[in-house]
Amino acid sequence: MPALAPSRSFNPMSMRMIRSASKDDIVRITEAHGTAAQLAIDSGFDAVEIHFGHNYFASSFLSPKLNHRKDSYGGSLANRARVVLETARTVRAAVGDRVAILAKLNMDDGVPGGFWVDEAIQVAQWLEADGSVDALELTMGSSLLNPMYLFKGDAPVREFAAAMPQPVRLGVQLIGKQMFHAYPYRDLFMLEQARQIRAAVKLPLVLLGGVTDKAGMDTAMAEGFEFVAMARALLREPDLVNRIAEDARAKSLCIHCNKCMPTIFSGARCVLVERAG
Repeated sequence: MPALAPSRSFNPMSMRMIRSASKDDIVRITEAHGTAAQLAIDSGFDAVEIHFGHNYFASSFLSPKLNHRKDSYGGSLANRARVVLETARTVRAAVGDRVAILAKLNMDDGVPGGFWVDEAIQVAQWLEADGSVDALELTMGSSLLNPMYLFKGDAPVREFAAAMPQPVRLGVQLIGKQMFHAYPYRDLFMLEQARQIRAAVKLPLVLLGGVTDKAGMDTAMAEGFEFVAMARALLREPDLVNRIAEDARAKSLCIHCNKCMPTIFSGARCVLVERAG
């Protein structure tokens, strides 16, 4: 099945064109989210999360850089947010109040002309008013246009190239440094943008990005966030939370080399754990 986006464009990651989604495609994908949520409940999960970030399907509709449509799904923010709102409503209709529904929402895409925090605030307010989600997990960046913006730290260009099939591998080897920009890492690196969402909505919020120790968790709680999320830190140490519970001074061993990123094509893992083993 071809990749779909709001408008036809070139995907530098796959070296292929992305097809513009038809209205039938939008309906099919929206309904598939509801089906997937129902399957998750039937399988025993206690919550589901809808992905409205990183310029994946729904997020790409939010982006004025990627969405050039002239119909009711393009143009104004209200139109660009329709896929997000319709998807959230479809999932809520499918699961009712049986489980919590979270949505991961981009605060900014990290690319000129993309989706930025001022529009993210409005979308968050619409989701809150709609009552279709129980919490928002805040994120940022574009897997398509600026992958490292959502990670911070080293840019593992060589490892990404090795994980790709040809001719994409050659392309990454030649222009990978232009595709994968390195950003300095700091703890709680999404906090500044997330504060703006926190000030605008009462909906429970999940702070993501550089949560590595109890001090960071305490800061998040003091700033008014109800939850924190961890990713790379838990790839490095799946038992990190237990270690923090035993010792409040404990800190993640993750060094933010981001060499875990290319492993998503073969099973996400920390390569440092492999070497230590």
